[in-house]
Amino acid sequence: MLSNFRNIAHADLTLGTGVNLFCGKNGSGKTSLLEAVHMLSSGRSFRTRHHSSVIQEGSGQLTVFGQLAGGTTLGIERLASGGGRIRVNHGDAESSSQLAALLPLQVINSESFSALDGGPGVRRRLLDWTVFHVEHSFIRAWKNYQIALKQRNALLRRGKIDPSSLAVWEQRMAATGVEVDHFRSQAFAALSAALRGLQGDLGDSPVSRVDFSYRRGWRKELDLGEALRLSREGDMAQGHTRIGPQRADLRFTVAGEPAHNILSRGQQKMLVCALRTAMAEVVRQRGDKPVFLVDDLPAELDEENQQQFARWVSRCSGQVLVTGIDAEATARPWRGLESPWNTPTMFHVEHGKITAVPTAGDRQ
Repeated sequence: MLSNFRNIAHADLTLGTGVNLFCGKNGSGKTSLLEAVHMLSSGRSFRTRHHSSVIQEGSGQLTVFGQLAGGTTLGIERLASGGGRIRVNHGDAESSSQLAALLPLQVINSESFSALDGGPGVRRRLLDWTVFHVEHSFIRAWKNYQIALKQRNALLRRGKIDPSSLAVWEQRMAATGVEVDHFRSQAFAALSAALRGLQGDLGDSPVSRVDFSYRRGWRKELDLGEALRLSREGDMAQGHTRIGPQRADLRFTVAGEPAHNILSRGQQKMLVCALRTAMAEVVRQRGDKPVFLVDDLPAELDEENQQQFARWVSRCSGQVLVTGIDAEATARPWRGLESPWNTPTMFHVEHGKITAVPTAGDRQ
């Protein structure tokens, strides 16, 4: 159930098992629905961090409420004046990360394809999504590292400082940073194996020849504490810490060259779809099946790649919400799959109103 979310004044939907298709013209509210589900999982939109722009004009607040298959309820309330509430089972949630742990999501939209040619932070967040969902201690270690990093950076900006003051925070960074790197390395190994399996489905495509590597953020022959000490003088000159887990990255290459310089735009999109599916597969192996939000898939992939992506998703996802303009084109990639994936639940979206489309069985 959602209310006052962009152009959707109210919607109360029962989603189907497998695939749910939301079809309608551009601007009808299809993407807004996916955005609302994302807010239910993370506490925020995937299009903006400003809640006020998401609340329907003239309304004082928005509400998104959902019930998971096991009965757990999630709720979000955002106020135009600022603030709001996050609820789990009708009680206040500790943080938005509690939502994310209960409702793991993968988003495929036009912005998702910046992973290859975007900055390291984009790729690092993809890895950390995987780590978060398979290692519950990761978020504690990462937050503790960031606290120590913030303190070291504050000292660096002061200029002349006592090295012993830096050493205190460097010791904390070394302890927590190594823990963060350990969790990331383990998740990367699982992610790499899952991605290799998906690449094998692509035959002789250049995507199948992409190599995948993890860079931890400091020289591999040094431990983090030593690397920080050696980096002090340069860090003081720059006013910030230049090495550490906050500089980690994933690299995609073909014969040593950056993949985005070699692959066509369509091939890059397919690689990103494979990567995000591999992320979901790693989480599935730990017992959770993520939900996929896929915005206008026919506009992003050709029909053959849509079908391959649909096969991948059906193996690792618990549920998919897909938008499109043309109902038949949007449904086609899923119809060749096994039940329940081959019988999508259909919705028509127009001017912010979402209507379930009866199936042939419903009409009899």
